[in-house]
Amino acid sequence: MLFSWLLTSNGFRGKKQKPKISASRRLYLKTKILKNASTFLEDEKNERKNERERILSERVPPLMLSGLSMQDIQNLCKELHRKIDIADEDRYDVGAKVAKNEIEIAELNHKIFELKGKMKRPNLRRVRVSAEAMLGALLGSRHKESIDFKANLKTVKKEEEKREEVTDWRKNVDAMSVSLNPKTLLWLLPNISLMSKHKLILLRHGEGAWNKENRFCSWVDQKLSENGVLEAQECGRMLKQHGYEFGRVFTSILSRSIQTAWLVLEAMGQEWVPITKSWRLNERHYGALIGLNRAEMALNHGEKQVKLWRRSYDLTPPPINESHPYFAEIYNDRRYNTCDVSKSELPKTESLKELLDRLLPYWYDVIVPEIKSGQIVLISAHGNSCRALLKHLEGISDTDIVKVTLPTGVPVLLELDENLRPVKPRELLGDQSKIQAAIKKKAFTAHGK
Repeated sequence: MLFSWLLTSNGFRGKKQKPKISASRRLYLKTKILKNASTFLEDEKNERKNERERILSERVPPLMLSGLSMQDIQNLCKELHRKIDIADEDRYDVGAKVAKNEIEIAELNHKIFELKGKMKRPNLRRVRVSAEAMLGALLGSRHKESIDFKANLKTVKKEEEKREEVTDWRKNVDAMSVSLNPKTLLWLLPNISLMSKHKLILLRHGEGAWNKENRFCSWVDQKLSENGVLEAQECGRMLKQHGYEFGRVFTSILSRSIQTAWLVLEAMGQEWVPITKSWRLNERHYGALIGLNRAEMALNHGEKQVKLWRRSYDLTPPPINESHPYFAEIYNDRRYNTCDVSKSELPKTESLKELLDRLLPYWYDVIVPEIKSGQIVLISAHGNSCRALLKHLEGISDTDIVKVTLPTGVPVLLELDENLRPVKPRELLGDQSKIQAAIKKKAFTAHGK
């Protein structure tokens, strides 16, 4: 009792102590804090401004054109174009990331629908939906005809009673005309939207002369072996049996890629189809490894290092230099005078990532418009250039792309939607047992020689 009285008398029951700081003091402190904050903000603003001016002065120095010769101005323009190309490549990389994310979103949506189908749900109330409502939901405004589904069902049942012989179709009418569950429409609508609109055929050239020797061929120009010629001819006959009619063919500027396209079109009876060639579809540049035997390299550098050079997505082999035995044969070849870049800007070595970077501008600017015009396109290229394009279209991860193997002379069918996204997994056309045997055999050699 005494303790409770003391609490009550001192005013501590349920009350907070009043702050000892005065109102004028609080106002002064708040004003001081605001002034300091204002000073800090102004300093930060000036610091950002100075940093921006510094970066601009480093990366974008003012043009000094006075006193420059015509040659100096031309060199300056070339340098600006080079920087613009780098910016364009960054833009294409962003587009690739967006396409990859869209594919992942579509896959997740499919998985959600699959999980919905597997989960146990309570029984839903049966809902009578007319044929008109069903067709209207599926076809939208295109469906204009009015149908009374229940009336038709009653008519069918009356005819059943009058007739002694009833066909199987009549027996199934009642089963076909049962009440439509709302979840049925959920499964029908996604399947309607995932329609194939475009077809693209990727083809790794037939076996080359250095394939048997297990050597890095890369940019060294080699013809097809006898077996490679047979592979290309067999590929053409198979595509003809499937009824493919190409509107445009794209190849690299290496002979084995062009020769494969010729043989395929000849076997199909479509020699007149236009062929467009570009160095951007060339095989991956293996740099100093060109011409070397893989088994000998494994002894000299170790199997692990050779595998990293061959299979890693972003690891670049040692560059080729003028002392290399095939340097002059490659860079003195007049076919490279036709490139959209100078010979000095051609790669001296490449990772698979760098190959994709130089391929994407050609893909977007030249190949994509032909596909979207409605033509079936054939790309006769190389193992690595085809794999790089598959990585871009299917959104394959950096780690999974090293596991993708494409046998020589086997066409790969890609069915794409209107945005050139795959609507189903790629399909290797031909005898599947032979294809799997070829993939296992190629697992011990490099992708695309």
